[in-house]
Amino acid sequence: MFIKTRGCDELSWQIPHMTNKGVFITGAASGIGLATALKFAGEGWRVAAADIDGEALRRNLGGHCGVAALLTVDITDRTALAAVVAEADALTGGLACVVANAGVHARNTLLTITDAELDRLLDINIRGTVNTLRCTAPLLAGRGAGSIVLTASDQAFIGKPGNFGYGLTKGAIAQLTRTAALELAPAGVRVNAVCPATVDTPMVDKIFADAHAAGGGDVAQMWAEERSLFPLGRTCTPAEAAEAIYFLAVNGTFCTGSLLKVDGGLTAG
Repeated sequence: MFIKTRGCDELSWQIPHMTNKGVFITGAASGIGLATALKFAGEGWRVAAADIDGEALRRNLGGHCGVAALLTVDITDRTALAAVVAEADALTGGLACVVANAGVHARNTLLTITDAELDRLLDINIRGTVNTLRCTAPLLAGRGAGSIVLTASDQAFIGKPGNFGYGLTKGAIAQLTRTAALELAPAGVRVNAVCPATVDTPMVDKIFADAHAAGGGDVAQMWAEERSLFPLGRTCTPAEAAEAIYFLAVNGTFCTGSLLKVDGGLTAG
């Protein structure tokens, strides 16, 4: 008996015992999440890709071999997220890994952040991540094994002026990574976080575009100045961040509670 993988060529088939590696990835429509979905799919996993932007999911992942499900969901709605996780579990043949990657960014300071900005950052970056853990961890714990990777930031280690609200939320993600790791270890579930610095993603493009629109400098110059901050002389690529996530999720079998820096040496000095 063979099972056809959704999105594969008509002649692409997989033996059933190869389809029991399911991964649920939030924020999978672009940037780090998209690169991570492609990485897992390329390694033979059955990917359940989730994002609030269903059209972008279909545009960027529709038809890719190994993508078992494209799921549109708002992670701040725990009831809706729970239903989507159940669907992902069924469509992948059982989740073994979760990548809680979805998040948003906004530039502000302690003195300029608005209530609306603060609410949005807290709701999506913290509540949404906690919702993802609460909806998926029981599945993995009930099976006695699994791995969860969260997307934190270099701002779990350093402060950056103009990133007050975002840094606050990423620091919180680092802390909940540690606590969740300790709580879930007896159930055989590992919890780690990847902590990238600036990554070449549409989100960062938008940050610089918004700064330009607000009277800032040239976008290309802003990118050049950003890259000059790193000892390696460049920023991170989505694929590099995805490689780190995959390591923590799959190959780092003695890693739990870890905060893996992927920052080109930025925080070393």
